[in-house]
Amino acid sequence: MSTNLTTRTRQVMRTLGDEKTGRLSGGTKILLVLVGIAMAIAIVRYFWGLGATTNLNDAYPWGLWIGFDVLCGVALAAGGFTLAATVYIFQLRKYHSVVRPAVLTGLLGYTLVVVALLVDLGRYYRIWHPMVMWQHASVMFEVGWCVMLYTIVLALEFVPAVFERFGLKSVRALVRRYTSPLIVALLTLFTAALSHSWAWTVAVFVVMGFLYVMISRGSLREDPNTPLLLVMAGVILSTLHQSSLGSLFLIVPHKLSPLWYTPILPILFFVSAVYVGVAMVIFESTIGSRVFRRPLETDVLVGLGKALPYILTLYLLLKVGDIVARGAVDAAFTLSTQSVTFWIEILVGVALPLTLLMSPEIGRSASGLFWSALCVIAGLVLNRLNVGIIGIKVESWQTYFPSWMEFAISIGIVSAGLILFSLAARHLPIYECAPERETRGVRRSETVTAKE
Repeated sequence: MSTNLTTRTRQVMRTLGDEKTGRLSGGTKILLVLVGIAMAIAIVRYFWGLGATTNLNDAYPWGLWIGFDVLCGVALAAGGFTLAATVYIFQLRKYHSVVRPAVLTGLLGYTLVVVALLVDLGRYYRIWHPMVMWQHASVMFEVGWCVMLYTIVLALEFVPAVFERFGLKSVRALVRRYTSPLIVALLTLFTAALSHSWAWTVAVFVVMGFLYVMISRGSLREDPNTPLLLVMAGVILSTLHQSSLGSLFLIVPHKLSPLWYTPILPILFFVSAVYVGVAMVIFESTIGSRVFRRPLETDVLVGLGKALPYILTLYLLLKVGDIVARGAVDAAFTLSTQSVTFWIEILVGVALPLTLLMSPEIGRSASGLFWSALCVIAGLVLNRLNVGIIGIKVESWQTYFPSWMEFAISIGIVSAGLILFSLAARHLPIYECAPERETRGVRRSETVTAKE
């Protein structure tokens, strides 16, 4: 009994640490400690409430757990739908090798967003209510349903890697067979819940059903491992809730600074999610190549880097044009905390990486792409904090700064994500070559063998 327990313990330690010695690395130990501290504080929060663990007050609608964990977490997980659309809808197969890491990041990101919501919600035990209590006029209701459905989509996109790892071919085929009908049903139900209209519900069902028939007959091409309807659902749901997170702040026109309050805030949220999704793929691919000692696919990252300037330019034009059109230029040149963070967000998060990536030398170098992506990510994080916390206008005596327990929860959630990503990357076929490259490699080897 004790021998079996010792063996299992060593197996678990090897999955987290060094495979030869079975010892946990220093970094993993730190991450586990941070997760443990967060779990302990979460228990305190659940038993003694938000007041015992946070510095929240009536002047601010949300604190760090929403401003960072949710708003930033959802945006940083956007690489999943961005890359899936690029590969499976636009048929750019060159980027197939980075789809699974992006989908894994998205799945972990959305799962941890739900964890953060459970910590932040006053009555967390009622999080399931939107499933049965439909409020079609509520933006939060739409965001809740989108996040729930998109998490399901990400799980279905990622689960083939698990089936491959354990050789579950029959289960994989069964899931593959019923995925498309499930997507048709879920999107139809979502339309009924959101629109409260039979006409829209029937229309969506007919369109999705028509696409399902066309794909089944082979009229529309799809990847054998990833149903086209699944990818389309991911793009639709992501577009809706990435933009709707911006819509949440349209109800505070007199409380949010004019530097960020705008009727096109949903559009800005969506565009920024697209470019940060691309940046996250570059960032995690670079880090992953070093941590897991795998070759860096520079040609793939260079291709992604070429797309970034166009999206950044679009965002910058929208942002500057909107501020000028609304007459909010004076707010940008008034010395204040908000104006300072605004300029840091624009200069570091948009202008600097845009300038760097337009340089041919930097745009083709791995280090240049990495640092440019890091600037984009930092700018996006600051943007979401500006909109959710810093940009909120309050009286001089009303202040909010997160407590150490709020920071500990957020750090613990990020640490859990890193541990889970490491486990998946070590033990599942996450990093793979594009099918076309594998096929070409096999054909070349067969040709060489035949000649010999």
